[in-house]
Amino acid sequence: MKSELDTIKQVYAERENDLELSKNHSGSYPKYIVKERETVYNFIIRNQFSDIKNLKLLEVGAGTGMNLSFFRSIGFGYHNIFANELIEDRYEKLKKDYPEVNCITGDASEMKSEHKFDIVFQSTVFSSILSNELRVKLAAKMIALTKDNGIVLWYDFVYNNPNNKNVRKVEVGEIKTLFPNAKKYQFYKVTLAPPIGRRVGKLYGFFNSFTFLRTHIIAVIHK
Repeated sequence: MKSELDTIKQVYAERENDLELSKNHSGSYPKYIVKERETVYNFIIRNQFSDIKNLKLLEVGAGTGMNLSFFRSIGFGYHNIFANELIEDRYEKLKKDYPEVNCITGDASEMKSEHKFDIVFQSTVFSSILSNELRVKLAAKMIALTKDNGIVLWYDFVYNNPNNKNVRKVEVGEIKTLFPNAKKYQFYKVTLAPPIGRRVGKLYGFFNSFTFLRTHIIAVIHK
């Protein structure tokens, strides 16, 4: 029987060859959503920590490293950034493009590390996991790898996509269930709904001002 991890690998392999998906990642919409969430990440990190250059950060499911340049731009040293990736070809690209980053391959829920991290970060990883058991296991590993007084930083969507059976929403209530012993939670609703955002172009900011049209959550889980 195919494991959940094998299914995730297959889904991502199919996405790489999906021409329609490639079109969805072109145009101005992706630039707006990236800028929006990076602005929120920057606000959170600067309000939580005073000395960014000495912080250690782990990204779970780093893909090909899209977020790493941002973290470097706000003051993280690449030597303090650890990037985990399950998919082999993405991991190889990650190592090639970010040779100074500490790259770690394999299932993050089984990850062994001599380090604890000030920030453990995930972006749309949990919505790709359909199994409740694996979600719980990965969340437990993430909080275990977080330093006392550190944070889990989270970006994912809170509504199901009726056109994609390979993903599943993660609502605020589930986040709290996944991290039941957190000292505090903070939530920021972001990202204009893709069907709207891809059509409105430069009017992204206007439509995004209506918070009920936003589909994703940035969460800060305080250990």
